[in-house]
Formats: sequence, structure tokens, C-alpha cells
Amino acid sequence: MRNSLRNRLLVTFLILVVVVGAGTLFAIERTLADDLVSSLDSRLSKQGSAVAAWLTVAGHPDRLAPRLAAVTGTRITIIGADGLVQGDSLEPSTVGRPIGDASEVAKARRGETGRTIRQLRSDEPPQYLVAVPADFNRVIRLAVPLGDVLDTRARMRNRLLVGAAFAFLGCLFLSWIFIRAITRPLQSMTRTAVKMSEGDYDVPPPTDAGGELGVLARAMIHMAGEVKSRVTELTQQRDLLSVVFGGLVEGVLVVDRSGIVVLRNDAAKPLVGDEDALPAPLRPLIDRALAGEQADAELVLLGREVRASARPLGDPGAIVVLYDVTRMRALEAVRREFLSNAAHELRTPVTSISGYAETLLGGGVDAETSKEFLQTIHRNAQRIASLVSDLLVLDTLGGRPSIVGDRGAVALAQVVNDAARTTKGVSPGAQVEVDLSPDLAVLGTRDGLDHVVQNLIDNAVKYGGGTPVKVRAERRGPHVVLTVSDQGPGIPKGQEERIFERFYRIDAGRSRAVGGSGLGLAIVKSQIEAMGGRVWVEQANPGARFVVELDAA
Repeated sequence: MRNSLRNRLLVTFLILVVVVGAGTLFAIERTLADDLVSSLDSRLSKQGSAVAAWLTVAGHPDRLAPRLAAVTGTRITIIGADGLVQGDSLEPSTVGRPIGDASEVAKARRGETGRTIRQLRSDEPPQYLVAVPADFNRVIRLAVPLGDVLDTRARMRNRLLVGAAFAFLGCLFLSWIFIRAITRPLQSMTRTAVKMSEGDYDVPPPTDAGGELGVLARAMIHMAGEVKSRVTELTQQRDLLSVVFGGLVEGVLVVDRSGIVVLRNDAAKPLVGDEDALPAPLRPLIDRALAGEQADAELVLLGREVRASARPLGDPGAIVVLYDVTRMRALEAVRREFLSNAAHELRTPVTSISGYAETLLGGGVDAETSKEFLQTIHRNAQRIASLVSDLLVLDTLGGRPSIVGDRGAVALAQVVNDAARTTKGVSPGAQVEVDLSPDLAVLGTRDGLDHVVQNLIDNAVKYGGGTPVKVRAERRGPHVVLTVSDQGPGIPKGQEERIFERFYRIDAGRSRAVGGSGLGLAIVKSQIEAMGGRVWVEQANPGARFVVELDAA
């Protein structure tokens, strides 16, 4: 408020009032004082002329001076042609004495009216002296003390000062009202501008004002509304672009002219990192884009295969779109491997069926050999049917990745015991040791758990080399952990994850010899994940230990 426009205007106006008022008072006081002296001079001159006219018809100036002084209220001195005092109303003793050096008397002897201000005696105040010529070359001098004039002038000055003080207060009040009326709309506009600069566009309606200030206030309020509308629109567009930009699965980089990354989305961070500097493989593409060209290439960034596309943006720099094709390449490799494995798995039984069928069709085969051929054809047909069935199961689980809503409480001991009995029925020499509480129950599906447990026990028996298979289960917090261990050759280090891939086999020849299709563990993993659990394999030293974790019922 100290430096507000209203205060500055008020102070400036008061300074002008004081300066102009002081100058005007000084001029008025000087003019009135001069008028007062001029009036006194005129009066004394007229009285002096009247005294001179009176002397022409009367004698005895020494006695005439006191009487005329009483009439005029002045001190009258009559000086003769010889320069001697002929009469004095105040000091009769000076009669007959020379007047001495008096400039006003000298001027009156020249026929003019002499005026001067000086002391006639040292114990008197200054006197205003007027000397007029008379007949017989005499001079009439009238004297009036200046004290009366000075008192009158002081009273006049005091009255002027009092009037000026009241005028100053009136000007102060009126100027405050006038300046307040002018500055109110300006202050309202100032507050509006401050709020707009702080991002607050909800400003109050303008202060009522006429003329240009009112138009300006209304225009500013309208401008605030327009700015708010534009800022809201831009904010919405920015938020939309931010959501779209952040939600892109492709990595996007914006690079300035100096090659510094100024903007990146979340998808680009795993490909280029969080540093502002560009990875070296991207620099040639960025240089071409900054030069105004379009550039595309396939690169390796942070160990991932990336297809990069760079485009110029003009003055801001360039934009680079990164497509992570690592997974696509891996899926393509898995697809090729899957097709190769499936074809390989199907080729052997199909070839066997085709060969034995052609032999039977050719005739000349005895009944016993024909029966053996038909058994072989039937066995290979069952192998193909089992393979196709496993593929259908995987396809079903892949199309329906989660069946958590269908889970129910399943007694784990019953599932394990049924699977152990089934295994011993197929392989009477199998040794399966079961150790789990009959009260353990898990959340899952009975069919899924039958498939999982049966597959794990059959695999342990097949690849365990005739060693005992141990099945254990225990409660761990909110989960139940089931382990199936064997004492066979185990799983080579580094292949713990791959054995759950489709058709992947550590020893393909041995797997086919025991009748494996390479899909069992893939089905196990899909079944467990569909029931909301997880499965992994550990080294048992010797052998392998498959661990299944499911939610406890």
C-alpha cells in the first residue's frame, strides 16, 4: 500500500497543492502588503498636500504642526527653505535646527514627492516618511510608524494562512474522494491481473466505473474468461496426450537439436535407460532425422532387439519410435520350434502306421504277424491320439488362462493316493512314498489336480531310474506346498525354466523311448497357473524335486 497508485497520486496532488498554494499565498501576501503601503503612501501624500495648502493661509508653523498632526494622526515636520525646522509636532525643541541629510526632503525640494523608510531616532521604530513640497520652497514631511503597517500585515498573513489550511484540508478530502474513484477500477484490474498471473482465472466482476476505465475493466474480465477457457482446453489436451503418450506400448523418444532426450514414455525406459544421453546405436538415425530425413533400422538396445523409426520434428528436434521385437522374435522361434517338434512327434507314429498298413495291404502276411502289425498300428494311433489330446488341453488352457472362479476345496491326500495307485497299476515295480496329512485341502479343481499329480508322479517314476519317488505336502501360511522328488539324473542347471516349454526335452531320445510327448510339464504349469498357483523345480542332490504351491482351502 505504501507504493500504491492511490498513495502516489495523492502525494503528488498534495505536493502540487502545497507548491501552488504556497506560491499563491506568497504572491497574495506581497500584493496585499504593497497595496497597504500604497494606500498609506497615498493617504500621507494627500495629507501632506493639504497641510501645505493650509500653510499658505496660516502662519506660525511651530504652533500649526501639533494641531495638524492631531488631525492627521501623523508626525508633521515643517522645513523651511533654509533647511531649518520651522515646526515639529513631536519634538518642538528641534525648531530652528537644521534638518540634516534627508533624502526625502531633498527630493521634495526638487518638486517631487519624497518617500523613504528609516528611523528618526534610535529609540523609535522605523518610520514611513513622505515629504511634499510647499510654497516659499518649504517642505512638509509626514511620518507614520511602520509598526501599525506591520501589525496589519501580520494579521492579514495569519488570516491567509488559516484560510490556506482550511483550503488544504478541503483539497485533501476532495482529492482523496476523486483519486479513490479513479483508482478503484485500476486496483480491481490489478488484483485481477495478479490472480491471472498466479493461475487463478475465477475473478470477481469488475468494479462499476464509467468511461475508458470501465471499458478496460470489463475487457480484462472477459480476457480472464477467455484465458481460462483456453488454459482448460490446453490442459485437457495435454492430459489426453500425456495419457496416450504414457499408454503406448511402443517406446517414444523426443530428442532436441543437441541430441539430448527431452521426453520419453515408460515403454522406452527398458530400451534406452533413464539417461538423457542417447544410446550409441541410435545416434546415426537421430542425425539423419535432425538433417530432415526419415530413418528406419533394427538395432540391439540393452540386450533387446528393437525396430527403430526416426522422424524429423522441425525446430524442436526429432522423434524416435521404438518397437520391441524381442518377444516377437522369441515367439516366432518358439512357433518354429513347436511346429518342428510337433511334426517330429507325429512323423514317427505316422510313418510307422503308414509302413505297417502298406505291408498289410500288400498281403502275404500270416495271422500272427498281421496281429503284431495291427497292435503296432494301434499303439502308434494311441500315441497320436494322446499327443492330440495334450495339444487340445494346452489350447483350452491357453484360451482360458484363469479358472480361479471355478476353484473349490479339494482333499489333497485323496488325489495323491489315487495317482499313486494308478501309477503302481501301470508300473507294478514303481516305489511311491506318500507323506501328507489327510486334513490338507487346497483350492483347485479335482480334474486339474488329478492331471497335475499323476503327471508329476509318472515323470518321477519314468526318469527316476527305478529309485523311490517321495511325495510330501505341508501347510505354509496361506498356502499348501506339494513336492514330488526322485533320485534320478536330475535337471541340468540353467534348464529349470525350459522344461516347462512345449515339446522341450533334455534327453529327446530317452524321452521318446519311455513314451513322452514333451507336453506333460507344459500342461502341469498351465493347470497350476489356471488354479491360481505356481510350480517350479529344484535340485534334490541327487535327482529333482518338483514343487507345487496352491492356496490352502
